[in-house]
Amino acid sequence: MHSSYALSSDDFAVERDGAAGSLSELWPGGYQPGDRLGVVLNQPMDPCGCSNLICGTNTLFYDLLRETKGTGGFFRYADTYLIGVGCEPGDFNQLDVWPMHKFVGVLQPTAEAVLETINDRRITLLVLPEGGLRCRGEVVLSTWNALLAQVRCVVTYAPRTGRARGADVGLLGNKIVESYVEQAIFSTPGIGAGEQARLRRLRRAIDREPLRSYEEYRTLPNAAAARALLGVTEVLPPGHQEVSRRSAPTIIMPLEVPMAPLDAPSAPLDAPGVAAAPAEDEDTGAYELPSTGTLLHTPFDAVQRRMGGQFAEWEGWDWISDFGDPIAEHHAVRETVGIWDESPLQKWLFKGPDALAAADYCFTSDMAALQVGQVRYGAFCDERGRMLGDGTVYNTGDNDAGILVVTALSTDGDHFRHAIAEAGLDAEVVERTAEMPHLQLQGPKSRELLESLTDADIESLRYFRFLEDVTIADVPGCLVSRTGYSGELGYEIYTSPENAERLWSALLDAGQSLGIRPYGLAAVESLRIESGLIFLGYDYFPAYTSPFHMNLDRMIKLEKPAFLGKDALAAEHAAGITHRMVTIVIAGEEAPDYNTPVYRHGREVGRLLSPSAGRSPTVDRMIGMACIESDLIEVGTPLEVALSDGRTVPALVDQYPIYDPEKTRPRA
Repeated sequence: MHSSYALSSDDFAVERDGAAGSLSELWPGGYQPGDRLGVVLNQPMDPCGCSNLICGTNTLFYDLLRETKGTGGFFRYADTYLIGVGCEPGDFNQLDVWPMHKFVGVLQPTAEAVLETINDRRITLLVLPEGGLRCRGEVVLSTWNALLAQVRCVVTYAPRTGRARGADVGLLGNKIVESYVEQAIFSTPGIGAGEQARLRRLRRAIDREPLRSYEEYRTLPNAAAARALLGVTEVLPPGHQEVSRRSAPTIIMPLEVPMAPLDAPSAPLDAPGVAAAPAEDEDTGAYELPSTGTLLHTPFDAVQRRMGGQFAEWEGWDWISDFGDPIAEHHAVRETVGIWDESPLQKWLFKGPDALAAADYCFTSDMAALQVGQVRYGAFCDERGRMLGDGTVYNTGDNDAGILVVTALSTDGDHFRHAIAEAGLDAEVVERTAEMPHLQLQGPKSRELLESLTDADIESLRYFRFLEDVTIADVPGCLVSRTGYSGELGYEIYTSPENAERLWSALLDAGQSLGIRPYGLAAVESLRIESGLIFLGYDYFPAYTSPFHMNLDRMIKLEKPAFLGKDALAAEHAAGITHRMVTIVIAGEEAPDYNTPVYRHGREVGRLLSPSAGRSPTVDRMIGMACIESDLIEVGTPLEVALSDGRTVPALVDQYPIYDPEKTRPRA
């Protein structure tokens, strides 16, 4: 019989940490009625690396269904899926070998499409090739949250060798399993005789005993731990269009090209036609998968959840996304006052005799000229003059206590440390993110609200200046900075974790009469696009984008002493800046994709980087931030923008930013 119901669960044995167990103990938490197995494949021969797992779990399903549904109901209720990424059902002759599978082909794979396929079939036990899927792309928050709520455990397998790197579980199967693999190798279309022989030798080489198949797997606790393997480059917050409408750009990689890591290293697939064998000097230590830790939460998290806040994952943190009405939250910031938890931004203290000089070397702005109590925005680049990030530097006047630097990514600290060491400066970089939660208080009534809660001289606090050790509504030790990310008058307030909820409640209570609303990333997105504020991963891309293309000329001080990337930036400036950021107004009501082409007379002249999700709330037009050729930036220049279905729509260059281009409101 060529089907796994010729076996019973007794034909399989599990080993975990050297101890034997039953097949039902393979999955952490044990096999449970209602579980559904989904095995994701990149190409037809991938099942050979997980044949034990496929046959064994099918047997487990069969054992249960035979007891509960009867033999005749098996094929109706069997819950095992082969999910082919870019593969057609006809590619898999294993359908004849393992007939209990339901095969699903994702023929135009994006990360969103693959995750929707997994979600739609309510997969609880997910199996992935250890090199990851051959697609990359963004997913919307609802798709990602559905996956996290549904998938209970993930297993990785080596697609053709059967030995996953860093394995913690082994599965020993009946010799009949091996015959299934033999038949699959022999009958799969496109596998030549020489390749068949090589694959048979490769499969048999991992057997513990003659004709007894032994395979190893790496178990992961949840779907979040497999984000990189699933090809998820970004989880988009609410307020963005669904990917089915935006057609997020996706790269399909050929099998021969190893996938680059995303937020953590992932093992490459074994090269086709070559048996996996470590080089003499190869490090064969444990294979590190993406972090399995849960998302980080800010000290304001609980109070926001009690208020009904919705959250979105970004860079390992649960960011507040919205409180149910992003448009009303946007208008509150523009017209009255809003409060936003921005605590996940990374805080660094540059300490030591050269602390301020170190910040000056790392950033393109003139940080050495900062007065005590002054804060300055700037970019930091690599030696090629390409942006790695942007952030702000606060001159506290105390090199020993530390110069405060605020950036977006947790990896920025490693870059700063390396740059400082290379420059021979006497300074250390210490992370203080967890100790310094902070809020943005933004809007035309933010000053009125803050003044009502403190004795500090808020009225005299100038733009891009800050005060330390401020008491706000009996919350001591706050740092208040007249800065923000909204295009409005506003402040950022840093406090301690133990005082976070007290500060939130005090501001919210006192602001009720002024019309205060809490807001999140969804409103931030529309606010920043109107105000021309760039965002990492949308408008600029680390180690790729020039800061000149982001219109950051005023923050690039080529006349100051050496800083990282100075020579490359000076050469670029001398040669002429090729692209600039503009606002474009787009005809119609259909929002284009992120990072979609912009044309002039049919020739691509740039990219629309950040489009509004619909009509932007304040300007009431479909707009977007685009980076285009610098000779086309005059207001009124006609352009065309591509839509997801291939059509183009007219667009016009407008002021940048389109809202308050002179920045009078934040300086008010």
